[in-house]
Amino acid sequence: MSGQMSKEEVKKLFQEFDNGNGHLSLAEIDRAITHRYPQLGTNKKAIMRAYKEADTSGNGFVELREFRKIIELLHHYDELSKLFEELDTNDDHRISFHEFKKGFSLLGEDDTDEQFLRKEFNSIDTNRGGYILFDEKSSTTLQLNYWKLKSLDGLLPSFGYTR
Repeated sequence: MSGQMSKEEVKKLFQEFDNGNGHLSLAEIDRAITHRYPQLGTNKKAIMRAYKEADTSGNGFVELREFRKIIELLHHYDELSKLFEELDTNDDHRISFHEFKKGFSLLGEDDTDEQFLRKEFNSIDTNRGGYILFDEKSSTTLQLNYWKLKSLDGLLPSFGYTR
């Protein structure tokens, strides 16, 4: 699945789902994504995260330049949500410190210092709620990059990715 679309392809997709007002609503974005990437259209968490991040004007609508950003972000957030679900072993839509620590064990990192793990966990848990939430804006990039690097030989092959 390639997230790469030419500028012309993005523009064409945007225009196809634009109702003529020059921007897309979340519903129009959802239809466009489902049309172009059916496999991603079911991942509403990834769509919402990409939408929120791309709407830099904050008006609730996405212009063409912002739509390009959604296409770029969508694959990133889809991968992140799959990884998040893998770590969320009790399916409560959040990652506890225990689940975070267990993720290291799954990677063969049983001897990782608990103080280090707590520091990493706290740096990701930006709202200090005691859990890592998928929607914690400042945490997801750090979380994805950290786990992606640590898991090239561990978790990601279960998603079909190889080094």
